[in-house]
Order: sequence, then structure tokens, then C-alpha cells
Amino acid sequence: MISYLRATSHQPKITKSEQLQAGSWIRVERPSEEEIKALVKLGLDTDILHDAIDPHEVPRIEAEGEWIYYITRLPDTDDDFNDFTTPILFALSSKYLVTVSRDSLGRLWQPFIDKISAPTTQQTKLFMLMMEAVARQYQSRVASINRQMRALTGNVTNLNPKDIATLVEYERKLNDYLDALIPANTALEKLLNGKLLTLYEDDKDLVEDLSVDLEQVIARCKSLLRTITNVRDSYRAVMDTRLNETIRLLTVITLALTIPTALAGLYGMNVDLPGNESAPHMFWLIVAASILSAGALSYYFLKKRN
Repeated sequence: MISYLRATSHQPKITKSEQLQAGSWIRVERPSEEEIKALVKLGLDTDILHDAIDPHEVPRIEAEGEWIYYITRLPDTDDDFNDFTTPILFALSSKYLVTVSRDSLGRLWQPFIDKISAPTTQQTKLFMLMMEAVARQYQSRVASINRQMRALTGNVTNLNPKDIATLVEYERKLNDYLDALIPANTALEKLLNGKLLTLYEDDKDLVEDLSVDLEQVIARCKSLLRTITNVRDSYRAVMDTRLNETIRLLTVITLALTIPTALAGLYGMNVDLPGNESAPHMFWLIVAASILSAGALSYYFLKKRN
């Protein structure tokens, strides 16, 4: 689906346009082959357009002719193929700004259109504002993971296997975020040298602020990953301690029953034994001896454990 959006200095509110005009934002989502061909007629590179809808594409920046291509990834999509991040292409020229995505991004662009008043004729500034919206998406997702992790890991001794599985899912998601954020930030820093895009002072400030925001999100993701590792190690230590205590208890029980078992085995033999006839209360004596020996052994080993 292709949409044309436009705003000017006199009318900074972004609105849809029926006709493609110079200075428009061309928004493309889930493009068909016919729509890709239409974009190629505008001068966009065919291979890069197909890269933009590749679910495994990594962030990067390229220059080809009059176009600057910046591919990055967005967090959390409804795509069954890749449910953590999805690629998006920003293509800038002297006439247009084009965004191409393999998913519907109404959750990103509609709030952007409603809140931002910026002329689409200033492609570089509009691109920076769009990247700020992407950075806020990451900040929101990472902050949500942080809150959920704090609630989950309040007491390590109360964790269960289901909680550990949840932490592993967070770990996968944060690693996916890092795989997108680190190259995206590297590609963004290349803009500061001014060789790919002509940047004014205000534009440079926007790029620097955006780079700082991405670095903070990257640092936060790494911190949460370290926390998950520490929690998992602590959980493993707790489980090992519980297992050792269980084995120790079973060992004490086994040793405590050894003497009674031996006595029962001796007096259970079908042969004449001392006391079989002369002591009518021999059964109760054996039971008492067994209980005393089992209790004494249990007391000894349990006291020695402490």
C-alpha cells in the first residue's frame, strides 16, 4: 500500500495527498511487486527495496545516486515470522522521503502524524523526527521489560521454572533489540561527517541527541541482560542448595534405616536364633532397638549437618 503525505511551512500538519508532489512523504507498507516497480521508476534501487522487506535485514546506511538509504529495525511487531523487530527503510532524496516496511506500522506512524507538525519538504529534519519516534518505541519497550523484571525477580527463592522461561524470553528480546540498535547507531553516526547528508547545526544537534538516546537504550539493554544472567545464576545456586539438602536428608534416612533393616533381616531368617523361645517379648525388644538406633543415627547426622 502506498500513501502520499505532505506538509509545508505554511501548513505544518501532515495530511494525505491524492497526487504525488515534490516534498512529499511516500509511505509504503507491505508493498506489492507493482508498487515496488512504481518506486523503482522514481529512482530507488530494486535490490535495496527488496532488502527492506527481508525480515532478517540488518541496519545500515548506503548512498546510491541521488538517494540516501537508511535501513533500521522497529521493536515488537505482530509478524509471526519475526515477533521482536521488523525492518524499515528510509530513503531520502532532494524531492522525497520514502519509508518502506514489510508490516503495517500504524501504531508508529499514526501517533507521529497526530503529534508532529513538521514540513515534509525538509526531508532531513523529518527523517530525524521519525528516528526519534523509533527511539521512543525502543525506550518504551525496554522500560516495560525493566518493570516486569523487577516485579518478577523481587525474591529469587520464590522463582519457579515458568518465571525462568519468562526471563529467557526477555533475554531473547533484548538480544534482538541490541542486534538492531548497535548497527543502527553506528549507521546514524556516519551521518555526522556530513558526507552523506548535508546537515545544518540544528540537524547535527538532532543527530547527536538521537545517538545519545540510542546509546542509553543500548546500555540499558546490556544492564538488563546482566541482571537476567545474575538472576539465572542465583536461581541455579538456590536449586543446587535445595537438591543438596534433599539428597542429604534422603541419605540420613537411608542410614537410619540400615540397622533396623539388618535386625529385621537377621530375625526374619527361618533358623533358630538366640531368644526366639526364651524371650516372648523379643519382637518388641527388636522394634525398640530399631527405633533407638534409627533415632540415634538421625540425631547424629542432623546435628553434624548444622
